[in-house]
Amino acid sequence: MAETQNQKDMAHARTKVSFNVTDMTNYLHGGAANVEQRRYIIDLIAREPVFNKDDWGWLNHTDAVKRGIAMSTRLAEIKMEHDLNDLDFATMMEAIDDTLPIVLHNGAFIPVINSQGTEEQIDKWIPPAEKYQILGCYAQTELGHGSNLSKLETTATFIPETDEWEINSTTFTASKWWIGGLACLSTHCVLQARLFIKGHDYGAHVFVVPLRSLDDHKPFPGVELGDIGPKAFNGFNKMDNGFARFNKYRIPRENMLMRFSKVSKEGVYTKPPHAKLSYGSMVLLRSVLIKQMALYLSRATTIATRYLTVRRQFNNPTSRNDADLNPGLETQVINYPMVQNRLFPMIAQSYALFAAGSEMMNKYISLMTDMSSGNIDALAEVHAMSSALKSYCTTIGAAGTEECRKLMGGHGFSYFTGIAHLFASIVPSNTYEGDNYVLTQQMSRYLLKEVKTAKTQPEKVTPYSKYLLLALNKSAFDRTTCGVAHAEDWLKPEVQLAAFEHRCARLAFELSDAVEAGGLDQANPKTWSDHNIECYRVSHAHAQYTMVLWFIQSIQAAQDPASEEERRAEGPSIKVLERLSHLHALHTMQTNLTDFVEDGYFSPAQCQSLRAQVKALVASLADEAIGLVDAFDHPDFLLNSALGAADGNAYKRLWDKAQTEPLNQKQVCDGYEEFIRPLLKKHGDVKL
Repeated sequence: MAETQNQKDMAHARTKVSFNVTDMTNYLHGGAANVEQRRYIIDLIAREPVFNKDDWGWLNHTDAVKRGIAMSTRLAEIKMEHDLNDLDFATMMEAIDDTLPIVLHNGAFIPVINSQGTEEQIDKWIPPAEKYQILGCYAQTELGHGSNLSKLETTATFIPETDEWEINSTTFTASKWWIGGLACLSTHCVLQARLFIKGHDYGAHVFVVPLRSLDDHKPFPGVELGDIGPKAFNGFNKMDNGFARFNKYRIPRENMLMRFSKVSKEGVYTKPPHAKLSYGSMVLLRSVLIKQMALYLSRATTIATRYLTVRRQFNNPTSRNDADLNPGLETQVINYPMVQNRLFPMIAQSYALFAAGSEMMNKYISLMTDMSSGNIDALAEVHAMSSALKSYCTTIGAAGTEECRKLMGGHGFSYFTGIAHLFASIVPSNTYEGDNYVLTQQMSRYLLKEVKTAKTQPEKVTPYSKYLLLALNKSAFDRTTCGVAHAEDWLKPEVQLAAFEHRCARLAFELSDAVEAGGLDQANPKTWSDHNIECYRVSHAHAQYTMVLWFIQSIQAAQDPASEEERRAEGPSIKVLERLSHLHALHTMQTNLTDFVEDGYFSPAQCQSLRAQVKALVASLADEAIGLVDAFDHPDFLLNSALGAADGNAYKRLWDKAQTEPLNQKQVCDGYEEFIRPLLKKHGDVKL
């Protein structure tokens, strides 16, 4: 078959890339060994018939859940057959490209027991869980409550006579709701319930609760289980999100996870050494989400970039039109400046998300190592940071994916782009593991404590809050302005970081001053809620600062001879990475410009030069775009996109996909005899 113009456009675009794509891929994924292992795992999944994606668009909710169970079963078998580790499992989930009932078993059930169980409890529950002899999920959210753990209505009351807990859903709104893996798959759950001993409420604690018989899978007496139904955008349609209602259901006392909090046979409660030791599992789930956003947004930008490279519309003489190919062709859509200014910053965000996801996971691992030896010094900061970044990264991930769809024009609305499925998968992340607006209060509360520390014991301010020290001398701080004198000054990392630090410090102190001036109390919801809008600004400002910092540090490590080899990159890759880092930082400033100008830190002239520099950076990446998305290394199986395939043959693939529509399998559609014919013949035959 002759090469199409689309394929020629794609091939020609790749000839312009200035860096080694393989080198960039190794940088993104942490070395050649990781890249090879990732490809091996994705290929394992691609070869399995049960993971074929061709009919996904036609599945109803019931069929989709059944398929999800079949996929979950095969996934568990593959993990055991090939002796794969947790990182490999995560890669398998990435390759499958859907949220399956089993995901909470490996992603929450096992980690929560490992982090909050005693050694005896781990020895009891983890071996059968790892062999999939039991299947678990994580049950926190209720029909009436989600984020507010202190108001959960599910209770666990200690019964000293039988040395048991009585689990009870006190009202129908106490029913556990939205729990992935609960409706059909799980035999057990780790349950969040309020602990009561002799009428005293000790707050939410975690319990391992058997749900179904291991013989016939039927729910135990006192346990009512079911599915909550289809979800928005047809998202998570293979996940059996379920409900559970408990009616005075008894479990042994030992089923309370007691690494930190303990309850004796006599009903004596021992509180944990630190109130927030249970936050470790939350940090894990939020850290994973940051990396997921890198994978999701990079896929969306890959699909959009490839399609916009082969899509031609109109003829704009002011745009690059690849006259060396054929001066009579219409302009490639990716060559329009407006398209580039919408798309390229999202590619830069994707690269920044890779850096942030890697560093956040390192922080989590370091935290768990410290906590295992009794050191909890970093807990508060890492928890707050994971909360702020989860909120910000999932926000830009969802917004960026939708922007990619819009960039693709009318065809972007087709399921066959791969964007629709991606969007349906990414949008719920704005809500689960902490609503993105509510969650920002975690970082804000943390920074308010850090402001007090900065004023009284500045040497004790934690590493990522040291910018607060800049504002201790208020008069000097208020006089501080941005040091940019020439447009090229914007390309200095120290200038970029100084701007973000100034902004963060100002917003944090303004929030602190407002709280103190009003005599308000963080513990009082009626007064604290007055500052929730400011909390959102402060938290996202800190998240953006952290993202910019970590991207810069990642590039510095990539060119440091002393760094581990898998973290390094070649000179041409470094040059492009630096441009991406500049674009990410400056575009973030540009989209949040009010925060930088309202105290006079940026002058009007600096705002103008900032915009000009963003525009110049975008233009400088035009020849690199295809190479930058190719470096993400997402195979066609994973993208599942007619328009975003690597070879660029978009229109032929879209045509072929449309032919698989079940409506097209008959010349005359179902419903003709019942509905259409009676209408056409109502007034007799007509001759035309």
